Amino acid sequence: MKVSVIIPVYNVSAYIERCVKSVMNQTYDDFECILVDDASPDDSVHKCEKMISTYHGSIRFRIIHHQYNRGLSAARNTGTNAATGDYILYIDSDDAITNDCIEKLMAPILKDNTIEMVMGNVERVSEGYPLPVRIPKMHDSKDIVSSESVRSCFFDRREINVYAWNKLIRKDFLNQHDLSFKEGIIWEDSLWSFFVMKYLSHLYLIKNITYIYYLHPLSIMTGTDLKTKRYNSGLIYYEISTHLTHGECHREILFYLKRFCRNYMDSSKDVLYMKTAMTFRRELSVFHDPFSCLLLYVTDLLSGSVTGRRLFQLLYRIYCAVQHRK
Repeated sequence: MKVSVIIPVYNVSAYIERCVKSVMNQTYDDFECILVDDASPDDSVHKCEKMISTYHGSIRFRIIHHQYNRGLSAARNTGTNAATGDYILYIDSDDAITNDCIEKLMAPILKDNTIEMVMGNVERVSEGYPLPVRIPKMHDSKDIVSSESVRSCFFDRREINVYAWNKLIRKDFLNQHDLSFKEGIIWEDSLWSFFVMKYLSHLYLIKNITYIYYLHPLSIMTGTDLKTKRYNSGLIYYEISTHLTHGECHREILFYLKRFCRNYMDSSKDVLYMKTAMTFRRELSVFHDPFSCLLLYVTDLLSGSVTGRRLFQLLYRIYCAVQHRK
């Protein structure tokens, strides 16, 4: 089983060498690494070329160049289309993988090639960022062998994060279901994972830490202005609301509802948020979920004022507490 590692490269001169070095240090050597230059304006690609020119191992490196900057989604799609491996591993260029990452992620697949995705644990490191980093809940090794079990793990128990990185995923699974990344948005991982969960039926979780996520001031998560964040969130929520899974709408809406309402409080006049709220309300009423409908209604009613926001926060905390008990 061959692996294709895909790393988009754009304006990451301070981090790219650490990332590429972590790939070169892998204990598993039957793989290729595709670096996608998304028309990076700095010397990131030059650093990659320099490292590759002095590398003498068995990993096959390729650099693909975009003629102009197209964004993270397009870079990942380009890498995926060019990949020759049976499995894909996405890495963000400001992060790193552990030395045994690919070996550990491939181990279950070498025993059972029906596995569509393997996910490891993540270590988060705060790098020059003043806020503390919340370490996600660690999962144990687990073989999940049905669509319903996978969806329960994602939507109900929330043991699967929404990120594309640190997941070894079968390429023909991606191709079969046309699971590319939507271009022109940020946080494309959230939308991508929503569609992945529609089809994923065999997932393996391993307890090993295989990915090191670095939080720093220039990352997309911390370096994007609030207006852009809200706009992109609106696009993602709207896309989700128009592709809810038949028979699974209630579960899916509840998964996204709390975060949607927090964003909707400050974006109530945005057409996409309004349309999404209407869809959510309609589906929640079908499933006779008055409390969730109430949260949406109050969000709409109280948005746009300081007093309203305070009342919303109170209801929001009550809602979260009730949902947690369930």
